[in-house]
Amino acid sequence: MKILLQIAALALVVTVHAQGTSEAVLNFTTPISGNVSGTAGWTFQPVSSISVTGLGAFSYVVMNHGPIQVALWDSGGNLLASNTITASSGVTNVTRYESVTPVQLSPGITYYLGAYSGSGSMLLDAVTPDFGSVSLSPDIHLRGTAQNTGGFGFPTENAGPDGAIYLGPNFRYQFVPEPSAFALLVIGVVALAGLKRKR
Repeated sequence: MKILLQIAALALVVTVHAQGTSEAVLNFTTPISGNVSGTAGWTFQPVSSISVTGLGAFSYVVMNHGPIQVALWDSGGNLLASNTITASSGVTNVTRYESVTPVQLSPGITYYLGAYSGSGSMLLDAVTPDFGSVSLSPDIHLRGTAQNTGGFGFPTENAGPDGAIYLGPNFRYQFVPEPSAFALLVIGVVALAGLKRKR
């Protein structure tokens, strides 16, 4: 019985952890700046299964350029989610966010995140392996910058080493528990129900 109770407790801890919300980019320092045309952002691969619950733009971008359209695409160019970020959007750390219908992302798959200003161009900070630093969630592997100079649309990944980013868009997410965690939770609930019957 004691083992079953421990399993149930473990399953509950995993489930609570799965419901916590995190950000992809937490902060950045000493970037370089430049004017970028069209849609600009970055590509990444989740380390584990995650569910994107909000899209955002860094506060400095919104304050300098007004409403910013942010979108998430898969590697085939299919639009997965989008929203418009404004000065009244909620703030977490250095990013303003709007919620989206949750989108589940798979580990090891490349996804594309882009921001677009109605003016057609933005002054963006950028970090490269040689300039500045970016603090990323350990659940996200940063690949590189991406851009579409033709307006709002699927951005193409720029050539270069992993670790470069246009600091325009960001996203927040929740963990997606593995099926084994759900199995543990079910076992725990069944065990607790069995204990109540015996009493």
